[in-house]
Amino acid sequence: MTAYPPRAVAWRSAIIVFVLTAIALADRMAISMLIGPIKAEFGIGDFQASLLIGLAFTLFYVIFLLPIGAAADKFSRAKVLAICLFIWSITTVACGFATGFISLFVLRMLMGAGEAGIGPCSVGIIGASFPRESLSKPLALQGIGFQVGPAIGVGAAGAILGAGAAGAFEGIPLLQDLAPWRVAFILIGLPGLLALLLIPLLHDPDRARQTSEAAGTAPKADVMPFLKRYRVLMGTMLLASGISAMAAGIVTGWVPEYLQRSLGVSPAEAGSILGIIMISSAFIGQGLFAVIVDWFASRGYLDAPIRVGLLPTFLAIPLAWFAFSAGGDSGFYVLLLAFAFAIAPFNTINNTVVQQVAPPQLRSRLSALFIFSISIIGFAIGPSLVGWLSEFVFGEERLGDAMRIVTTLSMAVTFVLLLLARRPLLACMEEKQAGQ
Repeated sequence: MTAYPPRAVAWRSAIIVFVLTAIALADRMAISMLIGPIKAEFGIGDFQASLLIGLAFTLFYVIFLLPIGAAADKFSRAKVLAICLFIWSITTVACGFATGFISLFVLRMLMGAGEAGIGPCSVGIIGASFPRESLSKPLALQGIGFQVGPAIGVGAAGAILGAGAAGAFEGIPLLQDLAPWRVAFILIGLPGLLALLLIPLLHDPDRARQTSEAAGTAPKADVMPFLKRYRVLMGTMLLASGISAMAAGIVTGWVPEYLQRSLGVSPAEAGSILGIIMISSAFIGQGLFAVIVDWFASRGYLDAPIRVGLLPTFLAIPLAWFAFSAGGDSGFYVLLLAFAFAIAPFNTINNTVVQQVAPPQLRSRLSALFIFSISIIGFAIGPSLVGWLSEFVFGEERLGDAMRIVTTLSMAVTFVLLLLARRPLLACMEEKQAGQ
């Protein structure tokens, strides 16, 4: 039987995971607020800009996901996470010194290599710290970090752009000679280096795992036999996780530019408003979702994550269409907030299902597979598809049309996939319950 740490230690680890996740996503998503001045300085269009937002980061991110997931399952998850944290933070700072599109593209790739560790390591740490029936809330907290981070990133980037335009960096060595968007990368990347001090405080069960493996007492588990056995559940959930993430990728990747370009909002206002919307939807949306899931789970509903998740997914379909059809900024803010509430639970749905069904020896690798799908489909294809439609189909002045089409279709497909995954999840959980 798996031994879990004291509750205080488990929640301390969950809170640290939340902080590291928020830092990682702030580093990653700040570029969405900075893309306007980057386009102007480097002379690039929407499609190249979308590559910097999505593909550049995602390319190395997905290449390193599975190797890092395997390392996290075999070695110390905390130590693997520390190495990755150093890499993604130092390369974020280096983005402030990029000399052109190519160098910024390469630095974003290296950021992706480092940040590939945050999901597999942190979800594995939470999965090893809490019993299956108590996973929703700590995983929701980690999911909140995935929304708070971009909110902090775009808010800080917008504030730094505004401060730079007002001459706030005059007289400060190094910073005074840099464009405000470069200063933003430097200042947003530094907290990650300080966060290295939190790593030793994480619950790290890997010593016990390695000891049992060395003694030959730990059960062996391989990814492919597990995926084949539960191929319908894993297949539908992998697709659902990636396609649902297209909405989040587009909101964090293109809404700041949409606010400035289509609605005439200043960078500082765009960053602050979007930050408030994302933070409030993260805490209320995911927090409420986790409470409701635990309520259903405590009453014997084995499919609680999907059962509860179907309603917000359904509501997200019309909200996506109407949000990006809004003509004025006040109407857009209200609809965007409602849409953000509807898509907030997706990360918790995916992580809770994975950690419920995964054997302990596969937690990080299965998490890596889901993050792979989210990264490729959600944060690479999603923003790039919007950029392609905007530049080559609708015209850059109709960015909202591209965003409306992609987000609405992605939500509709996600709803169908969750419906298909519900029965296989029930069967899997009933099998696990019978085997206990």
